[in-house]
Amino acid sequence: MRKTRQLSRALYELAPLAFPAKADMRTKRHRIEHSVNIAASAPCVWREVTQVDIASFRHPAYLSILGIPKPLRAEVTRPGVGGARLAFFANGRRFSQEITEWQPCERYAFTFNPDPGFRVAYCLDLSDGPFRILEGAYQLRPMGAETRLCLASDYELRGAVGACLRWPVRLVLHLFQTYLLRGIRINSERRELASA
Repeated sequence: MRKTRQLSRALYELAPLAFPAKADMRTKRHRIEHSVNIAASAPCVWREVTQVDIASFRHPAYLSILGIPKPLRAEVTRPGVGGARLAFFANGRRFSQEITEWQPCERYAFTFNPDPGFRVAYCLDLSDGPFRILEGAYQLRPMGAETRLCLASDYELRGAVGACLRWPVRLVLHLFQTYLLRGIRINSERRELASA
């Protein structure tokens, strides 16, 4: 814990050296999106999106090395707009998500509210740090025998440290979204085959 604090303090102190005073250090909002075609019906994909069995996904070693905790499961506790979903992680922390859009088999959107102290990359507190995930959304589009699944995440970077983290955060979110979509695709296709 002491080393984490020292590392965080060093990042805050060194960031102004990397970015001159003229650099824009306000809070900036960003979006990242990825999509995948899934050989399964929209209802099958919808089930995997809303009640995702993340524990069945193989957690890549590169995410562990980067200090990204393994997600265990996510479950909708109250469906519909204004409802809730909880995502549980191996570090004992969770994301509480408020559902902001609920169109079965079409669109599911939510906010991110991580538990206090939910850390990634060993030192970044997602609940109150320079990097915060704000919202996410899944869009499903039936395409014949397949369903196209799109995942979008909105996040913000704050201050000098946030500016320094722009590309590393984007890379990690790219890796994480790809990991989630791959797992949802595998589970959906397996479920579709089992029901055929």
